[in-house]
Amino acid sequence: MAKKPNPVIQKARDEGYNAGFNAGMKLGFEQGKYSACMHFADQFEGLEKVPGIGPKSMEKVVNHFGEELFQKSTKEA
Repeated sequence: MAKKPNPVIQKARDEGYNAGFNAGMKLGFEQGKYSACMHFADQFEGLEKVPGIGPKSMEKVVNHFGEELFQKSTKEA
């Protein structure tokens, strides 16, 4: 016959598990959000070189998504 687990130990184990699980979920969410933002920003690289996208189209895209997404780096200057 199996012994019942000590309720105090079981409670501490469950609390530790839940705390670790929540910390992992938070970290995973933040990493996923960062990765998604970087992927999205990478999609705009070279957009001005796509045939059919001229200065007016780029201006509309920049105005819609915000200039901070399209700032030129110091390397390009």
